[in-house]
Amino acid sequence: MNLEKNTRLFNCLAQLHRNKQLDEISISELTDKANVSRMYFYRNFTSYKDIIDQHIEELLNHFSRIVTKRQDFSIESTTILFFETLQFDAESLSIFLNNGETSWIEHDFEIGLTKLIDQGIVHGLNDKYWRAFTAGGLSRVITVWLLSENLDSPKIMGKRISKIVI
Repeated sequence: MNLEKNTRLFNCLAQLHRNKQLDEISISELTDKANVSRMYFYRNFTSYKDIIDQHIEELLNHFSRIVTKRQDFSIESTTILFFETLQFDAESLSIFLNNGETSWIEHDFEIGLTKLIDQGIVHGLNDKYWRAFTAGGLSRVITVWLLSENLDSPKIMGKRISKIVI
C-alpha cells in the first residue's frame, strides 16, 4: 500500500464526511477527490472503515518508530510525543468523531494502545486488567481531547496524563 495515497483517502473521506454520511459518499467521489484510482481503492480496501482503521494503525506505528529511537522514556515525554503525532490528524479524526464514528475509533485506538503496551512502549503492570484499563482509558482521553473546541497542547496533555498514570 502507498502511505501517501492512503493518507489522501483518509483526509478526503473526512472532508466529504463533514457534510455527508459515509453511506452517502460514493467511491468515485472519494477517489476523484483523493486523486487515486478506483482500482487502488478496491485493491486495498473493502470499506471506508478500512481506510480509517489502516490510518489509525499507521499513526500508532509511526509513533512506535519515533518513540523507540528516543532516550527519554518518561510517561510525560512519551505522552507529549504521542499527542504531537495525533495533532497532525486531529481535524480529520474529530470530523469522524463528530459524525458518529466514536465507538469504532475508540476501539481502533484501544487495540493500537494495547499493542504499544505489549511492546513495552507504554510501561506498566504485566496484568491483563491493567492493560485493558489503561488502553481503554487512554483511548477515551484521546476522544475527549479530539472533541474539545480548543485542543490542549501536547505538552499540557503530557503533564495531565503523567499525573493520572502516576
